[in-house]
Amino acid sequence: MNKIDEQKIGEELNPFTGIWLKTRETVRFVIEKKEWNFIWLLIFLSGTSAGLLGVLDTDLNVMMPLWRILLLAVLVGPILGIIGHLVASGIFLLVGKLLKGRASYPEMFKAVVTSQIPQICILPVLLLWMLYSPTTFFAVSWDEPSLGGNILALFLSIVLLVVSVWTFVVQCKAVGEAHRLSSWKGFFIILIPMIFIILLVLVVAFGFFTFLL
Repeated sequence: MNKIDEQKIGEELNPFTGIWLKTRETVRFVIEKKEWNFIWLLIFLSGTSAGLLGVLDTDLNVMMPLWRILLLAVLVGPILGIIGHLVASGIFLLVGKLLKGRASYPEMFKAVVTSQIPQICILPVLLLWMLYSPTTFFAVSWDEPSLGGNILALFLSIVLLVVSVWTFVVQCKAVGEAHRLSSWKGFFIILIPMIFIILLVLVVAFGFFTFLL
């Protein structure tokens, strides 16, 4: 079992840089040292980033101007983010207890929120992409994207994919650290509910279509 010693916890870490390669140390630092106002800031920023990701490659620009889309992301994104973090933290807490995890709910909540820092780091990228190249950001465009715009969109899409994959890795480590378990156990704590939800959806869908037939 990986465990961060007290000396490392006492070190001053920058969560926005440490989370990438010193994930467990950073998560433990946030759990032990950071106040709740920092957590609420992370929720706001990660929620806004998730809101912009939610409108990526959609036709929302046909229905409303950019400033209204931005306002929607800023207002709705963090609210949905809070709900998502609350639910995910509860699920990961319960599943982790089955694997002899020792996290409390506040610790798990802080860990889950902290694991979203990589998504926060791409917030400036999303903002600049939407504002300066809406023809490639949205699915519907009034102008034909240029070759340069298409190359930029491809590059940024790859960046988003890499960050999304690494965010999942970070979350596995964060959940494991909150429970004081290994990162692999953190992975299974996240994977088990995902499998259960997928199976539940398949069963419900199968039952629904069977009923119709």
